[in-house]
Amino acid sequence: MLGLLAFLAEAEGTAGGFNPLDPHQWGTAFWTWVIFLVALPLMIKFVFGPIARALDNLDQKVQEDAKAAERAREEAEAAKARIQEELAGLKAKQEALLAEARAKADALVREQQEKAKEEAARLLERARAAIDQEKRKALSEIRAEVVDLTIRTAGKVLERDVDDEVHRSFVQELVGGTGREG
Repeated sequence: MLGLLAFLAEAEGTAGGFNPLDPHQWGTAFWTWVIFLVALPLMIKFVFGPIARALDNLDQKVQEDAKAAERAREEAEAAKARIQEELAGLKAKQEALLAEARAKADALVREQQEKAKEEAARLLERARAAIDQEKRKALSEIRAEVVDLTIRTAGKVLERDVDDEVHRSFVQELVGGTGREG
């Protein structure tokens, strides 16, 4: 359009150029408007129409992209919610497994402690039985030794042989009787 104005200014031959507000040049303004109005439908059809369609297409694409982004956001939120639910379920499952493992470990410890106590009680009972048996054996040997010493002592005191079976049973009864009292 600037080219058209420059052409008109040269055609007029004025030094100052074309001035549409100058009343002496209203004829030029008239023809400028006529040319503009004739060119306007062509500009609308071939220039502004494609630009408007391109802008409409762009606007439509932006709206579609916005809708797609909203759907993607909703899907992401749904996926996030599902993942959080799964994590909560896994955490609960993990806590349950840990509690079960602790319970099993505690039960195993109690079982081992009870077995150890039972084994200690058995060993203690065996030791007591062995001690009691050794005690009885030692007392029996001591009694036999006391009987022998008593018989020998009595024989020396009486200066005769007291090796007789009757005397031996008598002394054993005496030693056995004193052993039971003490």
